[in-house]
Amino acid sequence: MIASDGDFPYFVPDELTVPTGARVSLTFHHAGEILTQSHNWVLVKPGTMEAVEKAGIAAGEENNWLQKNDPNVLAATPLIGKGKHVTFEFTAPAPGDYPFLCTTPGHGEDMHGILHVTPN
Repeated sequence: MIASDGDFPYFVPDELTVPTGARVSLTFHHAGEILTQSHNWVLVKPGTMEAVEKAGIAAGEENNWLQKNDPNVLAATPLIGKGKHVTFEFTAPAPGDYPFLCTTPGHGEDMHGILHVTPN
């Protein structure tokens, strides 16, 4: 499970480790209680966080702050509001370190982390 840090724009934990090829089931919880801003969890290819954020701003909130079919996005949750959670599944990519972030405008600067994918 991964969550927002209450009403602060951080992920807890901000590092996760999985083996390559694993079917990952992850629950993302928006632990906020006061602020109404929505969050998502987006896994991207290394070196593409800024490009994904920029494309997401252009796509708008109605598109989950994500460009449709963005080849740099490996997995993503929908936007969720405070107190909500979502469980989703994805297959872990090739070994390496993959950034994840919230693409709500301005959140990615602090609300990000790393998925470490290890060899089998």
